[in-house]
Amino acid sequence: MNYEELFRPKTIAVIGANESEGFGGAVCKNLASMIDDPERVYYVNPKRDVLYGKTCYHSISELPCDIDLLIIATNKKTVISLLKEGHEKNAKAAILFASGFSETGKPEDVALEEELVRTAEELDITILGPNCAGFSNFRDNINAFAFLSEKRERKGNIGIISQSGMIGLSLIDNQNTRFSYVISCGNANSLTMPMLIRYLADDEATKVIGLYIDGIKDLPAFREAVAYARSKKPVALIKSGSNEKTRILTKNHTGSVESFSDDDFNALLHETGVIRCRDLEEFIYVLITCSYYEKLPAGNRVASLNLSGGEAAIVGEASATFPLEFPDFTPEVTKYLKDRLPDYANISNPLDMTVTLSYDADMLADALVTVMEQEQIDMILFGYTLLLHIDDPCINYMIEAFKIVRERLGDRMKPIFIMSFMSNTRNQEAVEQLQELGVICLPSPYYGFRVLSLITKSENK
Repeated sequence: MNYEELFRPKTIAVIGANESEGFGGAVCKNLASMIDDPERVYYVNPKRDVLYGKTCYHSISELPCDIDLLIIATNKKTVISLLKEGHEKNAKAAILFASGFSETGKPEDVALEEELVRTAEELDITILGPNCAGFSNFRDNINAFAFLSEKRERKGNIGIISQSGMIGLSLIDNQNTRFSYVISCGNANSLTMPMLIRYLADDEATKVIGLYIDGIKDLPAFREAVAYARSKKPVALIKSGSNEKTRILTKNHTGSVESFSDDDFNALLHETGVIRCRDLEEFIYVLITCSYYEKLPAGNRVASLNLSGGEAAIVGEASATFPLEFPDFTPEVTKYLKDRLPDYANISNPLDMTVTLSYDADMLADALVTVMEQEQIDMILFGYTLLLHIDDPCINYMIEAFKIVRERLGDRMKPIFIMSFMSNTRNQEAVEQLQELGVICLPSPYYGFRVLSLITKSENK
């Protein structure tokens, strides 16, 4: 497979380039918004002479140089002939946005996709798609994606493979996620999901792999691929098709038909240590957590520190249905906290530490280190609802305390999480400061505890 020419091409031609809304216009705008050298991108459209201030060629054969990657934004009837024309320009890879192939289930469309795959193999052209939305390579600033999104910094270490382009877009639009790649693979009958998983498993810029799967066509190949990837880095996924209704939906989406049960699939995940998430909220927070921590929590034992008794009680109630433990503090730690908290403070885990420690960064850091160094504690959960507008400076002292803890403990620092007690928009600057310190802001309790349960289960596989 020609992975370098596909994902890291030196030259790119957009076939069906235009300035209108839709895939042909969106991919041109996306490429221009990120690529370091716009001269590497060529436009092809028989009805245009100029696009975006550049020459627009009427055919692939008119292009003045060889092309690594063809981005084909035309209908399915044109694709095979365009691949043959691209072969004359030594094209080694192609992205095919067109839909209406095997996913329709019609014999003629299935046959057309089979012919497409055979043609690509004969021409030695690696195909992403058809029926896909392309990819974004954030490490090399190549945004060959078919949907527009806000321009901002997204470079990170999360690698995504999604059979759904819109799910990929939703992940890209989340302001707290940072990526190496987001790849929409569509029908994936040429460049398959297992092949892409292995590619990201070997990619040094990718620290955690996230998958959105409609259906799996080759279960043994998928098992081997995720086992290989899981031996190198965390893997999390969302998979549709757990019931009859979603199986019908996924069949219509990417033509996915499976011969195994959801119980069989869950057994495969248990065997390989892959994390299965129920929805995008869980998925995003699992990926973010794995992307920022060198090591996930060593176990499921939590020390919960809260600013009030009500919050401590909510933690106790919400966590009861999850496989998490809240060990009692040792006598030494209990005495340490009792000496520093008001006499009305109840020293327990979850802890109501009142606001006493919250406005003294050094004292809070000392307390965190003392609690963290207990052998029976695997992680710290800090109960605090971070708001959009910060009026109370408490979070500033907390951030300073986390910096002190990181400097003092280095590699011995255990994971710290902040849990909001309700869904709300958070102060983005504070969230980014916390994430840079390796402190992850979780969603509200039931989602937050679900995420902690998933990552600790995976780490202890």
